[in-house]
Amino acid sequence: MKSIALSPAAGAVAMLALLSAACALPVVSANSFLPAGDLNRGDFRASVSLEVGRVLSTPSDLDLTAGSTPVPAQKWVTDTWVASDISFDWAPSDRVLVEAQLKVTNPIDPFTIDGVGGAIGARVRLLKREGDRGLSIELGPRFVGVRAEEEVTQTSGTRSQTDRWTYRALGAELPLVVTWRLRRELALTASPFARGYLIRAWHDVIASNATTQTSRLQWTPVISGGLGLSVAIDFGALELSPGVALELAARAGPNAPQQLLVEPGLAVGYRW
Repeated sequence: MKSIALSPAAGAVAMLALLSAACALPVVSANSFLPAGDLNRGDFRASVSLEVGRVLSTPSDLDLTAGSTPVPAQKWVTDTWVASDISFDWAPSDRVLVEAQLKVTNPIDPFTIDGVGGAIGARVRLLKREGDRGLSIELGPRFVGVRAEEEVTQTSGTRSQTDRWTYRALGAELPLVVTWRLRRELALTASPFARGYLIRAWHDVIASNATTQTSRLQWTPVISGGLGLSVAIDFGALELSPGVALELAARAGPNAPQQLLVEPGLAVGYRW
């Protein structure tokens, strides 16, 4: 992701910038805000989805000893991240959509964009509306792979130390997308979902040309669930879907508490 060095000359300014950054493994799968029932056999949709506020693991999940996490990496909150999907959906039949996603994420401050993984899945149509109005229901299983890495380098005179956190995650997501289309231009969507991940992470300290591995989180399961709500507004082939998700989730690591997260999001799709 990004590497930041602190030198004596620029230490104060760089430290302030680092305090607003985060070292974390974000969830990079925005909830299914785009409505069900819009694609027919042979149709194609490209979309971008963004969702604020979901992180799987941070340095604090690894560095359990007091003082073991450098000060620049200690400041972390869930709403400092935007998780983004670039998705491509194709309908080989009227009942099945094939979906591929590129996972992109960025901290809000400082703003950077990083590709961190991908996903492949499908939407299976359980109920299709007739005409421009009515109810559609789709089940959207997908499999996800994510990796992330971040470094913080600190220098003092001739001495330097680099802390590197490396994260890996494999998982699956299962949203149920229920859409009531009021008219051709307007649809309401509710999407209950479940997520399950296996996470592995480790923290390396590099100093004086030697590497010391200080902590490791072996493959650890993390399970969460919630509900996404959105409103879709159609402008011809272009579809805009602002929404919000409520998620009960925990991060990886021992004794991680459950949190109720409020995650605003936005999806923009184009069909042809």
